[in-house]
Amino acid sequence: MTVENTAEMAVTFGLASGVSVNNPPRLHVVGSLLRTRVVDDASPLAYGIRDSLAVYSDDGSSFSITNVLGTRGGRFPDSTTARPTGRGTADELDVPQGRVPLDPRFDVAQRRPLQPWQAAPVTDEQIRNPLSVIPPALRPRVVLRFADQRELLASGLLDGNDVAQRPVVVDVPLAKGHVVLFANNPMYRGETIGSYFLVLNTLLNFDRLDTGKKFDSR
Repeated sequence: MTVENTAEMAVTFGLASGVSVNNPPRLHVVGSLLRTRVVDDASPLAYGIRDSLAVYSDDGSSFSITNVLGTRGGRFPDSTTARPTGRGTADELDVPQGRVPLDPRFDVAQRRPLQPWQAAPVTDEQIRNPLSVIPPALRPRVVLRFADQRELLASGLLDGNDVAQRPVVVDVPLAKGHVVLFANNPMYRGETIGSYFLVLNTLLNFDRLDTGKKFDSR
């Protein structure tokens, strides 16, 4: 189990494939209680967790997930500098030469916008050269995300919208075990007693965290 800065350490040292840590510069959160939503209620981590649980967030950190190594999922859509291809200037069309335009925030297969807590689906081009594609059984599983902006703040200070809907609890398979990442502090004094069960569920179900997991077909 990793919490806040130790979760960032796990990501940095390659213990959580497909996960990146978000620390947006324009977000201002100081020891606030932020509401969450359950994304995957089939996960043992979510047993007994209500859908509007408020969790303690020290600085508003969150996660993004991806199905492909070497890429960063869940780009912040309001960023003026983020470009999906990483090429060119803000005034140029962001399209690799000779290829069909692809917005990483759009699920082409389902014809629907990609949600901030979701990973972009694997494309045909990535399948043709799959060396960096994470196998379905090893992909990160988002269990809990932050709520929508209008209902996010339960108590404290929140200035900015770069944390809404982002993953807050992620389960990542590693070898024969799992790395469970918390962007919140689930056991901070007596502030968020309800989130203690996230830790207890992790301990009690350490050997069956894959229960109820749905695997992508590609």
